Amino acid sequence: MPRYLQVAAKLREASVAGAFADGQPFPTETALCREYDVSRFTVREALKRLQTEGLIARKRGSGTTVQPAAA
Repeated sequence: MPRYLQVAAKLREASVAGAFADGQPFPTETALCREYDVSRFTVREALKRLQTEGLIARKRGSGTTVQPAAA
């Protein structure tokens, strides 16, 4: 399995488990790179996947936030 899918799966599990509060800022790309020991490209691909699934919202200049479950 590609590394970005592994990171996306771990972030999805953490999000569903409630590790990140709805509407609250998501960890930065830099923090996720350090936490998972991967490149920024890998983190971006993982976040794109979560955004496509509707779990997070990304906005340039505002960062990434967790989407409420109803979204």
